[in-house]
Amino acid sequence: MDHFGIGAAIYGAARVYFQSARRTGRTTALLDGLKDGDRVFCATGAEAQHLERHCRERDLQVQVFTLPPNQALQVFDRGTPQGRTIFDHGWVELYYLAALENARAELDHLQRQTSGFGAAHFETRAKARELAKWGLPSDTTKKGAR
Repeated sequence: MDHFGIGAAIYGAARVYFQSARRTGRTTALLDGLKDGDRVFCATGAEAQHLERHCRERDLQVQVFTLPPNQALQVFDRGTPQGRTIFDHGWVELYYLAALENARAELDHLQRQTSGFGAAHFETRAKARELAKWGLPSDTTKKGAR
């Protein structure tokens, strides 16, 4: 358990940043920087279709793929492009959020596995409150705090 709530605070700060970056021209900047032969990976089919439409409007010869961020290594299954490989901002956001959540889960696992029997083996009310403050899911909110 992240006793100090550092992971939850970082996760919350990332979500605030991602929300505040909406409608700031990231897609336009991506399109302005693309060159023929590049490929872009998006997290969802809707994002990929949106980007493909804009690429067609600009007459850009760019490959656009959908790739779930939790399967990032599958990027190698697509071979090497003529140009660059770029991950769109939605993909990058989801990738970072998943990495932060994985780090939190790993810390919880390490603490449980290296602690003696007792309080360290179940989530506390304090942890559940800290996670809820930052909008993170907690097992205690599902099962009831102990």
